[in-house]
Amino acid sequence: MRRILIAVFVILVAWIALKDWAYSAILGEADITPEAPDYFYDDVWLERPEEQPPGGWKEPWGVDLLVIAPPVSSPARKGLVPAGSELLEQDYTRFMEATGLAGAEMTIYAPGYRSPSPGASENARKKQLLQSQTDLKAALKRYMSADNRVRGLVILAAPDTQPLAESLLKALPEDADFRDRFGGVVLSAGESAEEWEPVIQSCSPAFESCVMESGIVGTPQALAWLLPSQPYKKRTYRIDGDATKAIETRMESLSNWLDLNATKPAEPFDSWAADEVVDVVPIIRPNGEEDISGERGD
Repeated sequence: MRRILIAVFVILVAWIALKDWAYSAILGEADITPEAPDYFYDDVWLERPEEQPPGGWKEPWGVDLLVIAPPVSSPARKGLVPAGSELLEQDYTRFMEATGLAGAEMTIYAPGYRSPSPGASENARKKQLLQSQTDLKAALKRYMSADNRVRGLVILAAPDTQPLAESLLKALPEDADFRDRFGGVVLSAGESAEEWEPVIQSCSPAFESCVMESGIVGTPQALAWLLPSQPYKKRTYRIDGDATKAIETRMESLSNWLDLNATKPAEPFDSWAADEVVDVVPIIRPNGEEDISGERGD
């Protein structure tokens, strides 16, 4: 019996000493570095409305939720996981289902991004996070130029996304019109509002604080100390309260404040011109032939 206990102890110590090396060796390394995602295409968005929602010139004033999805926690080769990876989609879906946000009646945008592999070393992860931050800033630029349409915006940062959230918040527009439409950031439970307020700078006067705690708690799996020392461990999520209701209430409060206090923007021409049917009278040439240039799109 004593020999068995000694053998188990030796195996346990050996596993703790070698588990990180074994994990990385088994996973191997990605052959190529994935290209930066092009956010014009839907396949690099984890979630995006199928139809363009009404712009801020409509009533009630629309508000979007931009979700910073959790990084990949599933086993993956060392290197960057592509923005359109099924692993990122799986972790995002698991997060949204656990928090009750899946299927919620909100306008949600969730950009994919190149995520560090769980098998990456600490030093490699720090370098790869720079690529993740670059991707999210590109997604924000695309969203602001093509999707926002003078709507309000609230940002939700999933657990383990603090460096990504900080980078994204610093890239937000600074003009007063946008800041009036910015409803701040919703953070996981335990985050300090005092630490985040200077990063956010300012948000809508509709709120006393630009930071809201969601009550979302991400807990590493049991016996995590026996698992490889991954930068991002697979988490289980629990909710202290009703996260969906709390976020919906914040978005509704921002919408109501904007309708009462902000100046409605003029509806741009391109939002309705496409719906107008213009009949073009064909030009008759002197020889009696009908000009069909309109059919060529000239």
